[in-house]
Amino acid sequence: MSAYDKVRSELKAAPGKWLVTGVAGFIGSNLLEELLKLDQQVVGVDNFSTGKKANVEEVRALVSPKQ
Repeated sequence: MSAYDKVRSELKAAPGKWLVTGVAGFIGSNLLEELLKLDQQVVGVDNFSTGKKANVEEVRALVSPKQ
């Protein structure tokens, strides 16, 4: 098992709460997607100076409503 897979397993087993800044940017939206898919609780913050609302909308379409 790779270190990445180990971390994913640990996060899935023990959900936490996360604050992601820059959530509408490329990195932030990808982090948001992965955390939500691991059933984590996420609060996202972005001032949209460089981020795009479309990135957040794309994540919303890729995860379940429960996530």
